Amino acid sequence: MSDRAFGNWSALAVAIPLAVVGMTACGDEDSQIDELEETTIQFAATVGDAPFACGETYEHLGATATTFEPFDFRVYISEVELQDIEGQWHKLELEQDTPWQYQQVALLDFADGTAECRNAPEETRDIITGTIAEREVQGLRFQIGVPFEHNHIDVSTAPSPLNQTAMFWNWLGGYKFMRIEGATTGLDTGWQLHLGSTNCHPGDGPGAESCDNGNRITVELPDFEPEHHQVVIDLATLVGTTDMDSHTDQTPAGCMAGVDDPDCTGLFEAMGLPHGDFHGGDQQFVHKMER
Repeated sequence: MSDRAFGNWSALAVAIPLAVVGMTACGDEDSQIDELEETTIQFAATVGDAPFACGETYEHLGATATTFEPFDFRVYISEVELQDIEGQWHKLELEQDTPWQYQQVALLDFADGTAECRNAPEETRDIITGTIAEREVQGLRFQIGVPFEHNHIDVSTAPSPLNQTAMFWNWLGGYKFMRIEGATTGLDTGWQLHLGSTNCHPGDGPGAESCDNGNRITVELPDFEPEHHQVVIDLATLVGTTDMDSHTDQTPAGCMAGVDDPDCTGLFEAMGLPHGDFHGGDQQFVHKMER
């Protein structure tokens, strides 16, 4: 064999194992890509220990131990994250599920259109679905509210579930993040909680440039495992210190998130949001429960 042929053969002999190594390394890298796992977060609305349901009448609510007959119960959820066992947070990529989920926003609806909930849609929704890289989960975090970039858009052209006019104030104020309504002993025509951003400032175009009070509620639930737990939104705890039977003449019955509305104070404290002399804290009305 000539020196030249031997040199070519030697180069080939070295190149073949290197190519095999390269292929193996590439295969290992691909094998390490996490599998996406479909995940469902289950929610439930309750009034104390009782499930929320249209047509029911609940007793002993709020500061006056009033009765409550539901009209509506809808909530926007966004920015859903799951925590792994190392303490790192990972975004749940929501399924793009019309009419309930769009990008990172989901709508929950616990009112089924029956009895006094006649103005609510018939179809209900108590889950959020999405995908995340497969991992062991030990916590859940999300916001009650619509992110700012979606909160001040044209509801008439918005994608579902952001096209519900009943959940919208106006371009400047944005969406009602939480809409809870019902008749009480003292307010038989209706008590209401409409939570949204307030003191919003217009920009050069339609919508808001900023809001003094975003009023998005952060909920964090440690030791939450989606396959074993559900998220409970408890109306009884939310209204625990609130007079639901009367209101001042200067404000609507209930709370429309006004910064000077005294009917909002107890509700905002339960939600952990600043209001008046209360500077904010942890929310109290959302917790986890075993399925």
